[in-house]
Amino acid sequence: MNPFLRPALVVAVVLPLASHAASPGAPSGCTIVAGGGRTQSSSDSQINDRWNRLNFSFFDAAAEAVRANEPVEQAFFPVGSTDAAKNADAVLAQAAKAGCTRVAFVSVFGDSSKANPELVFSLRVSPIHREGTVLEPSAGATVGAVEYEKEYRFAATPASLDKVVPSRIADQAVRDYRASAKR
Repeated sequence: MNPFLRPALVVAVVLPLASHAASPGAPSGCTIVAGGGRTQSSSDSQINDRWNRLNFSFFDAAAEAVRANEPVEQAFFPVGSTDAAKNADAVLAQAAKAGCTRVAFVSVFGDSSKANPELVFSLRVSPIHREGTVLEPSAGATVGAVEYEKEYRFAATPASLDKVVPSRIADQAVRDYRASAKR
């Protein structure tokens, strides 16, 4: 049996969709886990809520998996937050304030470009480069080239969607990233 699937329905709990700011004494070298928001908003609020819960489940589990080895900052963007420049500015400002050195982008989205649509869980990791000053730490901060990227794809059928477990996929994604970084 696929370790990412379980026979019971996934039950999602709605959690606050807030990120937390670093305290002034936060250690440097953290990772900012950013995610969600890749799906266009629907006029159906229930569809948006389902996408937000699915993305947040994956995002939250990935942040916890990263946090097991290093400090983490979080930036979650709900469905419809598709302004990439605005999202990037928010992530860079938060990362600069906290002293983060990398960003892990996580998302869940539907890929209907295939003959059989797929549900995709994605992890991309990039370094954060800084050219700012002590007085303006986010000035000149940029996200570097993607150093690691992997997708986990599942058939987008009602039967498989009821069995997908975002936390297991997130744990595996972070383990795969760490294994690739050790090479």
